[in-house]
Amino acid sequence: MKGRMKTKAFCVLSILAAQAFVKTAAAQPATLQLGGAASADPTGVQGNGNANATPASSGAPPAVAETKPNDEWAERDRKLGESPTLVGGVGLLHMPFAQGGAAGQFRVAFTAETFSADFLCTSAQSCRNPRGAGRLNSASLSHIGGTLSLDVQIAKWLEAYGSTGGFANSSDANRPSLIQVLGDTQLGVKVHTQIGRVFHVGFSPELWLVNGTGSVGLLGGGTSAKFRGLATVDLRDMQKSLPVRFGTTLTYSIDNTGETLTDIEGVRREPVTRIERFGLRVNRVDHFDIHLGAEVFLLKERLRPFMEYGIAIPVNRQGYACRVGNPSQDKCMANDPIAPSSLTIGARAMPWKNGFALTAAFDIGVTGTSNFIEEMSPVAPWTFYLGAGWAFDTKDRPPVETIKMVDRPVAVAAKGSLVTGFVHEAEKTEGISNAIISWDEHPQWTSLATGTDGRFTTHELEGGTYGFTVKAEGYKPGNCKVTLAPGVGDGPGAAPVQVDCPVQALPRVGAIVGHVKDETGAVRGAMVKVVDAQKKPLSGSGDDSGAFRFGEVSPGTAQITVDAEGYLSYVGSADVKARQDNAVDIVLQKRPKNAQVTVGKNEIGIKNQIQFALDSAQILPASTGLLTEIADVFIHNPQIKRVEVQGHTDNSGTADHNKQLSEDRANAVVKWLADHGVDNGRLVARGYGQGKPLVPNVTAANRARNRRVQFIIVDQDAAAAAPAAPAKAGAGDKATKAVPKK
Repeated sequence: MKGRMKTKAFCVLSILAAQAFVKTAAAQPATLQLGGAASADPTGVQGNGNANATPASSGAPPAVAETKPNDEWAERDRKLGESPTLVGGVGLLHMPFAQGGAAGQFRVAFTAETFSADFLCTSAQSCRNPRGAGRLNSASLSHIGGTLSLDVQIAKWLEAYGSTGGFANSSDANRPSLIQVLGDTQLGVKVHTQIGRVFHVGFSPELWLVNGTGSVGLLGGGTSAKFRGLATVDLRDMQKSLPVRFGTTLTYSIDNTGETLTDIEGVRREPVTRIERFGLRVNRVDHFDIHLGAEVFLLKERLRPFMEYGIAIPVNRQGYACRVGNPSQDKCMANDPIAPSSLTIGARAMPWKNGFALTAAFDIGVTGTSNFIEEMSPVAPWTFYLGAGWAFDTKDRPPVETIKMVDRPVAVAAKGSLVTGFVHEAEKTEGISNAIISWDEHPQWTSLATGTDGRFTTHELEGGTYGFTVKAEGYKPGNCKVTLAPGVGDGPGAAPVQVDCPVQALPRVGAIVGHVKDETGAVRGAMVKVVDAQKKPLSGSGDDSGAFRFGEVSPGTAQITVDAEGYLSYVGSADVKARQDNAVDIVLQKRPKNAQVTVGKNEIGIKNQIQFALDSAQILPASTGLLTEIADVFIHNPQIKRVEVQGHTDNSGTADHNKQLSEDRANAVVKWLADHGVDNGRLVARGYGQGKPLVPNVTAANRARNRRVQFIIVDQDAAAAAPAAPAKAGAGDKATKAVPKK
């Protein structure tokens, strides 16, 4: 039974991970499914540089960058580390805080839970045996479940959230042994505000939608609600920050989940067992819930241990009449005021980046684990939780404002000559922007960069000779030099000394590098031909590893043809970019031992048909090999000057539709062949629809033969024409695999 429980429970988890809400509770003969579930908590609570920058002198410290702080984004980043509770809303595992995220942030989390224990039936409070006579003093129960929660911060003070869950409990002592709860949903909003530096308060109403017993859809009478008052003290906001946060919530739960048992108990004419009541998470009365919690922030808030305690005090608003000595031997709250409670110890961690969080926690039952009252669901001795969540910020982060501070040189004289240089292509007058100018005699000085006009200006220089090395993308490195006589350019308003720095442009060509291989590895000695965008032909062969390289290839689209003994010819293209290696990998197909394509006197015959998608001109990948072989025949038979590519269909559908479909398929074949090296002038597409059947369209096999593509030779060199008898009409239609029906 445990194996059966785990299989069904993992199905529940798969559904939860794929959908946000599961609203189906299917009744099975050996399974009792109820949507009326209490909360997941047993207690019922849930920089560009300046072209004219002054070079640093020898020994000067490097440039230092300082980032301007952004208090708003520091706060948004901190709030991105918040995580939702099991029912949604920023908080711990069960208890929400009177705080939220930043406006525009949202969170999603999935948390799994499990336990296995024998606690529901004891010698002091035995259970009715649903499988026969006698009482049960022991009943082992296994539990597994999961909760998907979503949280959205709508405004600074307003948060909306929701969750849905699925759970499965299995006990061999019960009948049925498997109890499932699917699709109950919680929806809520939280209004919160800050009072003073560290104190926060809030209010959170929550709607609890419950599915009915063994039915599909919500049970109106089981709809419940919660009303929470929240208070939080966050000591991180103190003038002397402490990494601790405390919180409390006071909740009144209007709990109508007991309504889900009305029908089944009416049929049975007796109350459900304690095992079922726990498995279904049903309370028969309201409860007032108190939660206390604390969280500690460690390792720059990436590790967050926490602890919380919750207690649910029953309130008999419904006037439920518990019978002393009831069949389940449960106690009654009127005589035994038991309030279920639990202690939670756990931690959250953000191991990789802010926003992603892992959660691990243990619930430890304090009360309600061995003494049971009929009005409230029992509390498990322990429950283990493991979950993951992600927070997202929809607001765009502004660019970082950076102030760059560069020390002025101290070894250069403060008075001297300015030098203005002009970088341009030789024999042209347009300046080259973003060229880098370095100092030949003073490598320790900061390099300069040209502006958009191709000019740069140095700091004031003493008399002497200064050489510059110029580097610019797309140009060969160049040099220029200037000699300053002592005193030249001195004085206020003196004109800078001009220096001309021409550079030579690199050839605007690229290279094609690649490998020729088949499905098993490299193909040696393949002949490779390239025709570049300027129609310049290049040829060569691959080495023993199948590698080849062609330099001096004009930019643009180049056509590549590859031939190798024992392989079909390959024709493809490559997009060549200037001044870089353009990589291509070419995969050849081995020439088949039994050719699928033959050249007749009047027709190129194909032994298998070209496959198309249903009622479409889309060629299926299964026909790539056949089309490659057809292209190879065209490439190696230049005497064939012109071929009519005919498309034919069966008589399914209208004649006009079939005519258009056959034309589209013929055009698709022509385009494929043209893209793979066949001169488009040698091909003409014609669609004949259903007008030329090979055989009557009376059987599925006949209709499959009539759906075909034929290659009819309409022009070829007479002397080179094959002497063989004309191919039989439709010879290419004897397909081993039929073309898909339209």
